[in-house]
Amino acid sequence: MKSSRNHHCKSMDHGEVWIEEDDDGCYLIINHLATEQDLEENHYLEEVGQTMNTVALLVLYCPYCGVNLDSGRDAIVPSFTFHDLCS
Repeated sequence: MKSSRNHHCKSMDHGEVWIEEDDDGCYLIINHLATEQDLEENHYLEEVGQTMNTVALLVLYCPYCGVNLDSGRDAIVPSFTFHDLCS
């Protein structure tokens, strides 16, 4: 990853969501943040708002506003990464 920039649109304001673009492509990043109920059910969590898990999906277009994020590519190999941060 040499250079990186982010895409952000109005629909992303209401969640822990953003799109990162680097030399490998564009990734939709979604974080799941802990609630009070999550704290009661999981002793690994310490505070409300702590990131419980995150997923990064390789995308060509923003699913919220439809902007073409990677105009240099016609297709991608669908892939994602998932990180569980609360166990």
